[in-house]
Formats: sequence, C-alpha cells, structure tokens
Amino acid sequence: MLKIPLTVVVGALFLASCSDEDPVPPETEDRETRVNDHMESIRSDSAALAAFLREMPKGGDLHTHTSGAITTEKLIQWGAEDGACVDTTTYVASNPCANNTVPLSHALGDRGFYDRVLGAWSMEDFSGSLLDAHQHFFDAFGKYGAVQTDARGDDSFADVLSTAGRNKQIYVELMQGFGAGTGGNIALGLFGPSDPWDAATLLAKREQIINTPAFTSAISTQAAKIASFLKGTREILGCGTLAPDPGCDVEVRLIASANRTADRASVFGQWVYAYELAQVVPEMVGVNLVSPEENAKSLAFYSDEMFALGTLDDFNDSQPQRKVVHISLHAGELIPEVLPPSEQSHLTFHIREAVEKAHAERIGHSVDVLRETAGDGAEDLVRDMHDAGVMVEICLTSNRVLLGISGAQHPLSKYLEQKVPVTLATDDQGILRGSITEEYIAAATDQNLDYKTLKYMARVSLQHAFVEGESLWTNRTAYGSAVSACAQDRLGAAPASAECERYLSANKRAALQWKLEGQLAAFEDSVLQ
Repeated sequence: MLKIPLTVVVGALFLASCSDEDPVPPETEDRETRVNDHMESIRSDSAALAAFLREMPKGGDLHTHTSGAITTEKLIQWGAEDGACVDTTTYVASNPCANNTVPLSHALGDRGFYDRVLGAWSMEDFSGSLLDAHQHFFDAFGKYGAVQTDARGDDSFADVLSTAGRNKQIYVELMQGFGAGTGGNIALGLFGPSDPWDAATLLAKREQIINTPAFTSAISTQAAKIASFLKGTREILGCGTLAPDPGCDVEVRLIASANRTADRASVFGQWVYAYELAQVVPEMVGVNLVSPEENAKSLAFYSDEMFALGTLDDFNDSQPQRKVVHISLHAGELIPEVLPPSEQSHLTFHIREAVEKAHAERIGHSVDVLRETAGDGAEDLVRDMHDAGVMVEICLTSNRVLLGISGAQHPLSKYLEQKVPVTLATDDQGILRGSITEEYIAAATDQNLDYKTLKYMARVSLQHAFVEGESLWTNRTAYGSAVSACAQDRLGAAPASAECERYLSANKRAALQWKLEGQLAAFEDSVLQ
C-alpha cells in the first residue's frame, strides 16, 4: 500500500508549486493568505467554519445526478400533489396507484408516515452496515421513480439549481438518461450473437441505429422536452422578475448517461443516442455511464464498453461538422466488499481503461486508483492523468457513506500531490441529504484542506467544465495570470474593460471564471473587514 502524505502538507506544496509556475498578483496573494489564516483560526469552531464555507464561492458542480439531487421533501410534496401512492411495506411509489397502497398525501398529515417515506427515499437517519447502506442508496431511486417523471422535469431542474445558487455556485452539469433507452432498445434488435465487437462493426451498427425512424423521432421529441424543461425552470425560479431565486444565477449544462446494468449492445445504443442528442441540444455537452459499477453486466462488459465509447469518440472527432461531445465516466467507485471473489481483478484496471480506451476527460469518484495494477501500475496511471489533464470529480460524502472511504484512505491527497486536477462534487445530494457546502466542510475537516486548496478546487471546476469557450487563464494548470485581453483588469472587475468584455462575451467559460473571481474577491474582502 502506498503511503499517502498528510493532505494539509500536500495542499500547501501543491499550491506553492502552482505559484512558482504562474505568480499570483501580490495583493491577491496577501489577501488569500490572510483569509487562509482566518480559516485556520476558526477550524476548531465547527459552527464558524460551516458558516465561512457556506458563504465561500464554489464555482461549479460537475458530478450530480438529477434524480438523486432533488430534495427528498420536494419529491414527497410532488407525489402528494400528483396523486401518487406508496406501498407501506416496500415504500415504492406508484401513479396510478397500485393495489393495497396509500395516497402519499396522507404523509403530509402524519409525521410518522412522512418520516418513514423520507427514510426509505434517502439516507436520512439510516443505520446499518456499509453494504446495507450501499444497497439502500441504490434502491431509493426505484422507490420514488413514479414521482420524479418528465412531468416534473422543470421542477427537478429548478430544485437542483436553486440549491446550487443558495450554496454559492454558478454552474452545474446535470446528469440523466434523457430517453437514451430508446437507442439501447433499437441496438439490442440490431446486434446478433456472432457480430464482432470491433470498430467497423460498431460504426456500421451506429448507422443502422440512427437511420431507424423511431430513433429520429425520439431525438426530436427529447430535444423539444429539454427546451421546455429549461424554459419552465426559469419560470419556476422567477428569473427576470423582481425577486429571482438564486438558482437564476446558475448556468446549466447537461450530460446524457447510459445505464451500465444493460447488455453491451444496449449501452452502445444509448451512447449513440446521446451523441446524436448532443448535436441538436445546445446545452447537451457530454456523456457518462451510470448505475452500480459492480453490477454483473457492468463487470462482464466493462472493457467492451470502454472500447465502444472510444470508437464513437474517434468517429465524432473525425467529422469536422459535428459538435464536440465530452466524456466523463464513473470509474473506480469500487471496494473489495461489493465485488464477488471471482471479480476482484476489476479493482485493478477500470480507471486506466476509462482514460486510455474511452478517452475520459474526467473521472467520477476514482476511489480505488491506488489498487490499479494494470499496465505500469497506480503511480504511472496517476502521472498519466496529470500529464493528460484528466480531472477527478471528488465526492467525499458519497465515498464515505457508500464505500466507507474517508480520511487517509481517500486518494484525494495522492491526486493533489501529483497535481492531478480535482474538484468537489455532490453526486446525489438529495438522497445523501447534503449540498456542495457539506462537501467543502468534509474537505476541510476530514481531509484537512486549507482555504487556498479549496479555492483552487473551485477554480478547477470551471476550468474543466464542459462549457463552451476558451479559458480566462494563460496557464491552464495554474490560476493567476489572465489572458492578454483581460490582463490589465482587476480580476473579476465589473464592468471589465471593453477588450476584456469582448473576450468574455465570446467565451462562456472565461465569463464564468471571471464571475467566480469577482465573487472570490468580494468574499475575501468581506472576511477581512
């Protein structure tokens, strides 16, 4: 087992190295140092630390599942309003109501019933073993699935964006299927048991899939739904009114995810669908792969699916008229306890294949990286991730609750030591009963990170977001010197100079980064007053 350095030391060394590469303006460095010292002075005061981190600007959340991010109380409310019922033994919702179920509206007047539904649909007050928690978490999605439907798409987006805005974020990427099962079902009917799994065959099947009338119709219908959801979201949030919700200030992009519990042909078809949907939905920026990584079908087809995604990515990139579609993958969200004895080898290669075969630009979780012995081993893999700029989406609460990984067991310090870009993310804040603020608190307390490191991670979130446009920064691995168009301006100044405004208007990424810099400067000034 590799020795993991203390994170607080690693964070300091990491940031010092970044400063050597791209010096921070002296006045900013002094302000950061003083705010860093302030955070250290309140570290032992949990209430003061939480209040400090709640107000800290946090950039973006790049790893959040819409269905798992919705506030559970909202789900109960929507189910009651929509006439859903619940089985009082399994707590599975139904609409229309199944036999021997109770209207969910009864929970609004019965606190005991309400709490039982809340506990069944989330990790609220859960007690049990690690594997019990793991199972309870994944079961929750199916229990409330009849409530979180397309009819509530705009409500769902609005709830997640509102939570992000209230927790000082300005960007979110929402991950869900968006009807990808249509592509999966079509693909299942086109693949035969003797078909080879090679690039030529996959691309030929892709052509068949996209030329199926049902596929074309599904893409068109889903694109219209998404446009409606986004429009309805802004209306629910009161954007453009005199009292807009904080969620109105949160930019949103979408990630289409395939479900890995299906056969490999279905997963391929889901990704074909995702790539085509991205061509007609401006906000659709990437693809992913979701559901338990230890699922038997996921394990059986993992390598084939990584190859298939890499093949689709190569094809898409070879077509100059097509929009770039980015790749983030759940990989390394594994511990020995969730794998059968015969499948323990999967701990040794998932992250490497996600990066090398599937061309993942970001990895979600990546917790078992130090067990990866495939190729030239873990140290080489981490160096490769640094060299390629592969970012890791760190989900501390999820990793602790579902995998039992926290403290020195977590590889976050290793990533920081090797300068692999990392940022904090919520995963499923509704089920996990948290928010991005809780992730920052966990980073400060469980991982002992300081303010400068947390600020770096907030900046990473926007640098590695799949949002369109060029960066604000001249050095893409360090954050201190702005591009020439904005170099003469005070970072985050409003308004910026005419030249800088033109650059920001043409590059959404840079505009978000500029906004974050202004927020960070205002926050730091408020702390030091």
